[in-house]
Amino acid sequence: MHNAPATLRFVVAGICHETNTYATEFTGHTQLSGFRCVSGDEVEAEYAGTNRSVGGYIEAATASGIELVYSTVAFAWPSGTIDASVYEHLKRSVLTGINNALPVDGVLMAPHGAGVVEGIDDLEGDLLAAVRELVGDEVPIASVYDLHGQMTEQMRVFGDLTLPCRLYPHTDLLQRGVEAVELLAQTARGVIRPVTAIHQLPMLGIVMSTDSGLPAADVNDLCARIGERPGVIDCSWFHGFPYADIPAPCLTVVCTTDGDLDLAQRCADEVADWIWANREAFRPKVLAPEEGVRQALAVESGLVVINESSDNPGGGAPGDATHLLRALLHAQLPPETACFVAIHDPDVAQQAERAGVGATIEVELGGKLGKMQGAPIVAQAYVKAITDGRFTSLPGSMLEGLQFDLGTSCRLIIEGVDVIVISRPTQTFDHAMLLLHGIDVTCRKIVALKSSNHFRAGFQALASAIITVDSPGLSSADVASFPRSRLAQHLWPLHEDVVRVRSEQVAEPARDA
Repeated sequence: MHNAPATLRFVVAGICHETNTYATEFTGHTQLSGFRCVSGDEVEAEYAGTNRSVGGYIEAATASGIELVYSTVAFAWPSGTIDASVYEHLKRSVLTGINNALPVDGVLMAPHGAGVVEGIDDLEGDLLAAVRELVGDEVPIASVYDLHGQMTEQMRVFGDLTLPCRLYPHTDLLQRGVEAVELLAQTARGVIRPVTAIHQLPMLGIVMSTDSGLPAADVNDLCARIGERPGVIDCSWFHGFPYADIPAPCLTVVCTTDGDLDLAQRCADEVADWIWANREAFRPKVLAPEEGVRQALAVESGLVVINESSDNPGGGAPGDATHLLRALLHAQLPPETACFVAIHDPDVAQQAERAGVGATIEVELGGKLGKMQGAPIVAQAYVKAITDGRFTSLPGSMLEGLQFDLGTSCRLIIEGVDVIVISRPTQTFDHAMLLLHGIDVTCRKIVALKSSNHFRAGFQALASAIITVDSPGLSSADVASFPRSRLAQHLWPLHEDVVRVRSEQVAEPARDA
């Protein structure tokens, strides 16, 4: 390790994208216009004070007197496979920014963990390899990941510190960013010498909350206990991302120790053994929208949230499926009983804007972006409100303080149900979008929304019950329903006859010798 100065200098960079390869057929390849790219002082303006990894980098560096310089930080909401030329452009921008910042004492990367590019299954590993070649072997690299990612051997070899967030909803991204800065500083100063082992399980990625009482929380507890052992720097796991047709969309345990690769491998194996022995607890459970609505109506008091996990824009789905909304309409509820937030349909939003508040319009709502989305809802709709779709995520939300711009949006009343229609897809994180359109959720019996789990941070305190429903969709919990042509091996639960072979200890790369 090189001799670091008293004041450390770290460069921040990254390309963050959760890629749903199945969405590519319907929405096309992700283009440069889909990314929000910032650099220099723009990074602090964009991320300071937010619950993002870069927000944690800024907070920790400021507190400890570490100088941060910024390359490009590019972020896009989940969508289809990234266009090859777009990735090459972003990669050049990241590398140019890092090169211009040299010399540095460390690199703080802000990736996702589930990035897929045309011709490249492992965006993160490819970018790390390029950064490593640029900065050399002695400059340590730390990365904070979304837990819905794939941990690859390339990521292990070219990174020094691999820190996936632990919570879903991801309310700990800022904290993991703080930890990354602290550990990178210790590495740069030679206080610790991180070495990492992984254990990839033959299990398809899962989408499961880490709330107490669930098996994912039990895994977190085990990792935390292992993390307290002498010599262990961090023990975590990637849940994997099941909505990508790649060779290994798998659960992976990652453990980093202070110079002891044998210990790291034993710890990773221990967690993997527990997950495999308890794999039945991770088997997806699916409830149809109609049954979800019936259960919601049976709840005696309080607000009931019904979340439609199968059409979650936060997993790359288009956000215009009509399955849950149709079930609400079929229930023939009294006015102001239920609201739905939100369905992605810019054509209907513009139609409402042209007609104006107070008009009644004939709509064909949703169901336009793929065969899984259901048929459009043809109905008379009363235009109650029109907005610009701009709002700030509320305190307590996973993305507290983040500014949203969803384009022209409206509130329609269809058969007594209030429906928010937006021009750009997003999952629902809290009730800010409802407030924007004049809806107080505390006065409703049912709030139906599109999200798999992140909404819980914003709604848990408001809801007396939460009911998850699923149907055909590009983020369905029924992960076995997706066609897979590129798997490197049989995976559970796609195949019940999976034979698990214990991982072999991998040789440490020469740069860590």
